[in-house]
Parts: sequence; structure tokens; C-alpha cells
Amino acid sequence: MGVRLTVKMKSGSGAGHTKTVLLDDEIITFGRDQSCQVVLAQQAVSRNHARISRDGTLFFLEDLGSSFGTQVNGQKLPKGEKRLLRNGDVIAIAQFDVTFDRVADVSEDVSGKTSFLSRKLVKDVMNGLAAGGENAYFRVMNGPTEGTRIEIADAQEYVFGRDAAEADVVLNDDLVSRKHVKVRRDWSGTHVEDLGSRNGIKLNKKRTRKATLKDRDEVEIGGVRLLFIDPTEVREDPVVMSSSQDEDSGEGTLATPEEPDAPSEPEPPAEPEPKPEKKSRIVRKKPAVSEDEPPADGGEDPPAEEPPAEDPPADDPPPDEPPAEEEPLDEPPPEDDGPRKLIDFSNKQHIIALAIGGAMVVIGVVLIILLFAGA
Repeated sequence: MGVRLTVKMKSGSGAGHTKTVLLDDEIITFGRDQSCQVVLAQQAVSRNHARISRDGTLFFLEDLGSSFGTQVNGQKLPKGEKRLLRNGDVIAIAQFDVTFDRVADVSEDVSGKTSFLSRKLVKDVMNGLAAGGENAYFRVMNGPTEGTRIEIADAQEYVFGRDAAEADVVLNDDLVSRKHVKVRRDWSGTHVEDLGSRNGIKLNKKRTRKATLKDRDEVEIGGVRLLFIDPTEVREDPVVMSSSQDEDSGEGTLATPEEPDAPSEPEPPAEPEPKPEKKSRIVRKKPAVSEDEPPADGGEDPPAEEPPAEDPPADDPPPDEPPAEEEPLDEPPPEDDGPRKLIDFSNKQHIIALAIGGAMVVIGVVLIILLFAGA
């Protein structure tokens, strides 16, 4: 049984570029270094970024302390912890998406027969789960005892806790209670029940008090993660591939370097825009000519008739009248010379006013004299 990895670049110069590789190694390493089975040539990828390890027919992903981390189906993978991979899981490393699938090789003589034979082969492969036999078991997924198997026999009951005197299975973790959870396996399946612990239990990241486990469920007891494996239950079939498909994509190393793509340049043909510019210039010339026409003719004559338009105003008196009306506007300068003549004797009104004023002055003088004489 091997692994099919489909690598797709999400962004950058090689966005959309996809490549598939088939590998059957026990350990598959992702990274920028050329020694990795899957080489991802990008600066954001660490030299040894992540790896897939095989345990029987199970495959686990682990981040190797990379700078930018690793995600599985959009969830960040904690450093130092392993995550069980299922068909169709998407591993995100920097700008790369890697789709994981387990594959089973099928010979050409079998691939041409009915699907029943293919399904039978898959069932036989899946029945080989768990090297320790057909008993269900828990696999420790983190901590110093990572990889340890805890077998669960049929018709048995186990207590998981921190106290060795009261617990059948001891979990050395500060978040585990003395008697934390009870695990029971009978004819109906494997059941877990919280025993009133302080931190409770979680099943597939969701808090619960009592539940029936299924193959590949993950139970979290305090800070310890346990993966439940039931060999008698088949939940996922590997992808069946023929030998011809293996030859097409059977590569041991996948390198996806950044390839500069020349940008398309369909924009240069958009140069016919200067034509409208010429039209705009013609429009500008027309108003320049029309501005000169009003002072010459004041009419709608074309600009070509400007020279003959100068003769008619010389012969016709009416066109000369408007400038004659403008002449009075220039008369104020002669009025500035008026101050030289204090009295205009040609005006009768001025003479009468002066006579009256003089008479009044004489009468006033006489009255003043009389007043002084009487005094």
C-alpha cells in the first residue's frame, strides 16, 4: 500500500500548477532541501518542514518545527504532535496544498474483472490493521509515550487515571484526575464514560461525558490524546489504482520550483486613442475663430469673410454709430480741465444764483452795521 500526493500551488508565479506523485516509503519528508522525498522550492518552506510516517496501514503527519507551521484541513498542527491522515485530507505548507490519499495496487488481470474482486482485495488489506492482533487498542498521540499502544480486550473494563493504586491504565499528566475515565468493551462496541473528573474528556475535539467509540476516533483525557483503532471496523477504503496508472506518475521526488510566467500583453493594441485627440484639436480651433468674429462683424459670417468685412463698416454709417456712442465715455478727461473756470457766464442760471447770493450778502452786511450802530 502506498500514498498518492497531489501538490497544487495556491498563489505566485506558478499558481494552479498541479503535480501528482506516488510513494511507498515508510517516512515521507516535505521540505526545501533536495534530500526530501517531496521538494517544495519556496523560501517560506523550511529545509525539513513536515513528514508522513507509516504505522501498519495508518499514516500520521507531524510538523518538524517549521518556521511557518503546517495545517491539516485548515487547522494548525501543533509542533511535536502527530495527526492521523485520511483520504482527501489537505495538508497546507506555505503556498502549497498537498492532498493525501492511500492507494492500493491492483494487477492488470484483477483490474479488468468485476468490482467485487477489487473490494475483496481492499477488505483483505484493511484486515491487516494493528500488528498486535485483532484486538482494539488506543494509540498515544503525544507526550513522551507517543506511539505506545494500550490494548482493549473484549468483555473487559478499564479505568484510566493518574493514581497507580486505583487506575488500571496510568496516564502521567497533571491534567488527568486520579480516576478519570472508564473504558468498557462488550458485544455492542467500545464505550467511554467520565468518572467525574476535573477536566472531563473530549471526543474528536468536542466535550462529552459518555460516548461509544468508532474506529479512528480521538479521545482526549486531560492533556493526553488517544487514537482509538478497531480492526474489525472498516471505515475507509484506499484508492484502487491499476499498474498502468502507477507507471504514469510513479516518481520518487517531486520538485515544484517557482517558474516565472510571462504576463500576457494584449493591451498595446489600444493605441487608436490619438484619433479622438485630433478631433479635440479641431474643436479648439473653431472657438478661436469665433472669438475674433464678433468684434469685426457681430454676425454669423464665416472667418474667411473677415477681410471684406472691414470695408462695409467704412461705407455704412450705422456700424460707425456704436463706436460714436462709446466716445462720450472718453469725455471725462476734458471735464478735468473744468476747474480752471470758476464761473460759467454763459449759463443764465449761474448768473441769477450769483445775483441772489450777492444781494443776500449785502443785506447781511447792512444789518450787522445797524446792530453795531444801535449799540
